[in-house]
Amino acid sequence: MALVVTGLLALALAMSCSPGSSASPHRDWLTYHSDRWGYSISYPSSWHILPNQGAPDTELYIGNESNISAPLEMDKTAVLFEVSAQSGSCQATPAGKVDSTAQLTVDGKEVKRESGFFGGSASEAFWGSRATLPARTGCFGFPVIFGSKSARDANLGTTDRMIASFKTS
Repeated sequence: MALVVTGLLALALAMSCSPGSSASPHRDWLTYHSDRWGYSISYPSSWHILPNQGAPDTELYIGNESNISAPLEMDKTAVLFEVSAQSGSCQATPAGKVDSTAQLTVDGKEVKRESGFFGGSASEAFWGSRATLPARTGCFGFPVIFGSKSARDANLGTTDRMIASFKTS
């Protein structure tokens, strides 16, 4: 009987942390707070807050590697996650082939995350994902660039949990 209860508990825990759920991130994650833009987001403790490299202060970059400076310079295992505070309405997902979607609960609202191969020319095409969250005064965007399809497949659950951890104050 104890084995059955343990198995059911393990199954319930696994289901509550599946990609696309609104479950809390892992206990060892860190949380970034932006007082200026009124939000917080959690990310794995092994990931890094990256410099903006001259981008507007409305953007936050988080990467699974500390040396990511530009999307075209990413290696095949890299993940570049962005939080963007935008004025106006939310922008559409870039043109490309969407091959994966998920419904995420973000700050109490249902949002759609799309993932696939985005972009126009070969030099600017990338594996990515994107979700947007309408806000009172604009939109929060969550674009992610992956260094390869295998990096996308290995990290999509993590980036979904990051998006689901987003909260406005």
